[in-house]
Amino acid sequence: MVCYIFMAINKKQQFLRGVEVVGSSIIEDGEGKILLVKSPKWHNKLIMPGGHIEPGEKIKDALLREAKEEVGIKLKFIDIVSFGEIIGSKDFYRPAHFIYFDILCKTNNKNVKLDNKELTDYIWVKPKQALKMDLAETYDKTIEDYIKFKKYKSH
Repeated sequence: MVCYIFMAINKKQQFLRGVEVVGSSIIEDGEGKILLVKSPKWHNKLIMPGGHIEPGEKIKDALLREAKEEVGIKLKFIDIVSFGEIIGSKDFYRPAHFIYFDILCKTNNKNVKLDNKELTDYIWVKPKQALKMDLAETYDKTIEDYIKFKKYKSH
């Protein structure tokens, strides 16, 4: 019993920020490609622009704001495509418990201007090709959900 109590206390200390609500933007370019970015916070793996949803902020508004801050392009919101949970990701730089949402956006502007604080590189890529790349944890699920969403919407 003592060991169990120690583990419970340690787990609470592990996630100092509690449960965090976050998300990312799946950004389409109109030519069948999506934007992936490289992030030091995710061990330089590929992710999609995103961040925290602040209290009082709508999911859509937060993720459009985060994407604009990080990649400098104006986006048009389409829909929420995916959601899930990550607890203690092996790829994230610190212990965290995330509840996440992924939104789909479109842009006519492929002129990405990285913030160079949180993101270091980018690539426009076909979704199926992206699945073969070095993605951070759960981004394969996000892309698979995106592919299913696009297939469903085309019928």
